Amino acid sequence: MKPTPTIQEAETASDSPSTQPLAPNSPHPRKPSRPAKNKKWSPSGRFPWRISLVLLTLPLALLPIVLLAAAAEVASQSYLAGRTCYPNGRWKEASGASWRIMDSSYFFTPNLAFGAMTFTQVKVVDITWDLLVGRGGQMLLAYANYRVFNEWLVWQMERWRTRWRMVVSVAFQTTTVGTLGVLGREWLCYGERSWARWWRWIAVLGMVLGTTYVLSWPTLMAAMTGYITTFEPYVEDGNGNLVAWREIGVVEYVVQDGWRLDQGYAVPLVSLRGDDELARAIANYSRYYMGGRYDPFSRTLKIPYRQFTSIQRDLPSTFVFNGTTTHLPSPTLNITFAPPVLPEANRPSPGLIYPWYSLSASRQSPMVPASYVYTHSSCKPSDTYQWGFSYIFLFMMAIFNFVWTCIVVGMWLDTRLNSRMYRSGRRPGLLRSILDVADAMREELGRGEEVDSAREEELEKMLNESGATLVVDREELKVVRVGGAEREMIKMGWRRRLTKGSTF
Repeated sequence: MKPTPTIQEAETASDSPSTQPLAPNSPHPRKPSRPAKNKKWSPSGRFPWRISLVLLTLPLALLPIVLLAAAAEVASQSYLAGRTCYPNGRWKEASGASWRIMDSSYFFTPNLAFGAMTFTQVKVVDITWDLLVGRGGQMLLAYANYRVFNEWLVWQMERWRTRWRMVVSVAFQTTTVGTLGVLGREWLCYGERSWARWWRWIAVLGMVLGTTYVLSWPTLMAAMTGYITTFEPYVEDGNGNLVAWREIGVVEYVVQDGWRLDQGYAVPLVSLRGDDELARAIANYSRYYMGGRYDPFSRTLKIPYRQFTSIQRDLPSTFVFNGTTTHLPSPTLNITFAPPVLPEANRPSPGLIYPWYSLSASRQSPMVPASYVYTHSSCKPSDTYQWGFSYIFLFMMAIFNFVWTCIVVGMWLDTRLNSRMYRSGRRPGLLRSILDVADAMREELGRGEEVDSAREEELEKMLNESGATLVVDREELKVVRVGGAEREMIKMGWRRRLTKGSTF
């Protein structure tokens, strides 16, 4: 018959190790002991595939962090830097806009987004992700928690007395908010100071973090991904109309008195970059009548820089353009040459390098300076959507996955290397746990009408007042009860109640 612990022993039940020796004629003999650590594997020996594969999960879990860190700058420059509108809806030339993929403005923004879908299509993709990866991934992580935490708890019961609530919560409600509260109180529970208790404290902290992570998994997956509308850049003209950036042209030459030409152009006649026919005509004209002071093909000014350089001479001339020859009396055409690029000190933003822009792709359109484009440009939503990931959140999730993997693998190795229950092949599954806990509870509470008809709250009160705990007796390979006489609840302050661990 097992000795009855005192009230003081019951108060610190979860802090007290089980000290009963293993009987030599135990009905469940141990498996052969492990080989010495310095013994090498022989060619005919059995390679530890399982432990090797589990250890391999650590570098595999770390691999996404390394790859994401290495790819961050490449993704920034190749994927974001070339865009006119960034994923957060900012125009690339706007003040404060950043193409850096780790910029804080992209914390919740899916800046690694792809596709051009309708709202229905992108919503289907988002819901599919939440169901398959969010909920499906949570189920897989919860199963890993259940297996590892239960096996580790049984290993701990080989050394420490464990209260009922801790056993029931981990065995039957491993990944729930209620279990998270029980684990939190167990983590705060104080006891004797030793290395064994310190490692137990670290493991319980790992269980708290692992459970919190699994509970938060669907929310984190949903926050990491999402859909955004695509954006197009526009410039607002003087009448309040939005002009798409694809229609904006760079001004190279301006014929101020274009009305003098036989083609009947209005004033002014604008030559845009890419308008090779008009540029060639102006280049030939300037070479003959303006002394070749500007080489339009090399785009090099031969005169000191000014915002625009206008040249006109007092002599008759001939202008050939578009198959039409116009004979002009004195003076020559008043042609304004734009410099190739603005000096850096004169640029309103690094990307606006040209001095003047045209608000239309035609040759007769209003011109605006770079400063006007800078203050009147913005990005507007379009009618298509993209789905993707927030890189910052993706990087954080890679770190969280690595930490969770370290916790699970560490606790699994601790159990595998030290637990005699594990080495004997006894695994605490659902049915095994039900039988063990039910047998121990029946032994504690007995059989009778009072117990059989008791409500849940009454059973909790009975177990709480009994002072009994659960251990794996060294004489057996099963979870058993360590009894205690019924006692009155000792009045305790909030701090003691908070740090005494589970209560029944």
